[in-house]
Formats: sequence, C-alpha cells, structure tokens
Amino acid sequence: MKKQLEQYFGCKVKIAQYNNILPLPIFMTVRDIAMVEIYGVNFAIVDVVQEKELSIAAMKKQKTKYEEALQCPVAYEVAINSVSMRNAMVKNGVPFVDLPGNVFLPFMGIVLQDVYKKQLVKRDKMMPATQMVFLELLYMDDEESTLKSEAANKLNLTKTSITRATAQLEKMGLIRQIKSGTEISIMRNYPRKEYYENAKVYLINPVQKEIIIMRNKATFESFVAGETALSYKSELNPPRIKECAIYKGEEVAGKLVIVDARSENPDDCLKVQLWKYNPSYFARGGCVDPVSLACTFKSNEDERIEMCIEKLLEEL
Repeated sequence: MKKQLEQYFGCKVKIAQYNNILPLPIFMTVRDIAMVEIYGVNFAIVDVVQEKELSIAAMKKQKTKYEEALQCPVAYEVAINSVSMRNAMVKNGVPFVDLPGNVFLPFMGIVLQDVYKKQLVKRDKMMPATQMVFLELLYMDDEESTLKSEAANKLNLTKTSITRATAQLEKMGLIRQIKSGTEISIMRNYPRKEYYENAKVYLINPVQKEIIIMRNKATFESFVAGETALSYKSELNPPRIKECAIYKGEEVAGKLVIVDARSENPDDCLKVQLWKYNPSYFARGGCVDPVSLACTFKSNEDERIEMCIEKLLEEL
C-alpha cells in the first residue's frame, strides 16, 4: 500500500499500525487500522476487505464514529468488484482505498481507475477462509477427499469464499480439485506432515486481537487457547491469567466489557483471543486445534514454547 500511494501522490507516505484501544463497539475495534500521513495530512484506513456483507450505509454510519474516536478523516480498505459499487461509495461520500485499482480520498484528492478485483489470488499468506479449508483437509485421513460444497456448508463459507480459498490453496500447490459432473471434490497433494510443512510459510496467526475481561463474566462458549492450552498438552506452566478463544464475529464479542489487568486480581481475569475464523470448527476437547494453536505463537521467540510446539506437532 505504501509504495502505491507514493506513486499516486508523488511524495513520501508514512503508515503505522494503530494499536490503542478505541471507545467503540468490539466489532469495530478488532479491524486492522492503519494511520497514514500524506503531505502532512493525517488520516486512518480501516480494513474491511474480508467483510463481504458490510453495506455501504453501515460503512458511512461507522465512519462517523471512527472519525470521532480517532479525531481524523477515515477511509476504508475495500475490494471494489463493480462499477456500481464504486459509484455508490463515491455518491455516499465514503472514502476508500482499493489498491492497485481505485483510490477515493476526497480530503486528499481523487484517483479512480476502472480496475476491479474479481479473481485475484495472492500466494503470500492465506486468507482466513483459506486457512479454514486448509485445516479441514489437514485433519482428514491421507487420500481422503471432500466435496467443495460440503466443506463450504460445514465451515459456513459463501460460494465466493470457498472458490477463492480453494483457488489459493491450489495455486500454493497444496491441493487439487477434481470435477465429477456438477460436483467438485478437493483433496491434499501430500500426506499430512508434508502438507503442513509445505504450508507453514503461508499460515497466518488467527488472533485478530486480545482483550482482558473479568472471568465471572465469561458465560459464553469459548475454547482454551494460548499458553493455557499449551500447558494442557505439555509440561509448560500455565499463565496466571487463563486464555481462551472465540470468533470475532460472535454477537457476544461486541458486548464484552474490557478491563485493565493491572488494576485487577490476575486470578479473576480472563484473556480472550478474538479469532479471524471460528475456532469451534476444529476445537478438540475444549481446546483450540493444535495447528491453529501453533500459529498463535508465530512471532514468539521463547525456546520453552518453541519446544512445546514442536512436540505438539510431532504428535499430530
């Protein structure tokens, strides 16, 4: 994004991730927010690329709340898929960035191009939906396959999402798609261990955000995660604050009351990981699945944890 904006505006662009807690509903705070500076003008870009059901009316309404909380103009990072969508966003005054094709920043100037993302498949990192399909196949027996339609139903994916996910996995060389009549089945290209090893570089950390709540308020279904889950499966000591995971899109996620652990008794607190995909689909024995658990420690450099993760995956 940085290089493309610099090309558009012909100047240096500063971009930094926004990590502070906003006084907004949880579903608005779990989105990735980038703070951008161009020609001395500061504004924010909110990532809603994966939120296919988000309406333009909702974006317009939420933009006002973001601007009040951030005290600066706000634009959305979106995937423009038609002329009508682009025109509707412009008509409603909703600033957006859709690189490399479309940029509409009325507070900076306007750059519009008739380029739309229809079948763009990136290989660098898996999309959340892609990782879900990857995991679905990972936990199957070798040589076993599943119908693409069945996988979509089981994982609650739209036809568009399952198509993009399987296309990305196929481009990564991890799966193959076999058409039989009107049905398409998908299966791994490798036995489980090789399948995982070849996919490691593409896997993402499923955690969108971590928050702390009071443990007695956790009346919702969740799955043990983080170091707590790892301690269940190894000799690692459990953390003082128990950790669990829920899907960021759950209704309850928007109603959780966040507290500051520094001012509370750690034994009374609970760390909640808000995940980019639903951990319930692959959970085992009340814990998140082992590969997703390993992915949550991707940036961790603690040797004790690395050893526990290695042992966990060897058993898998």
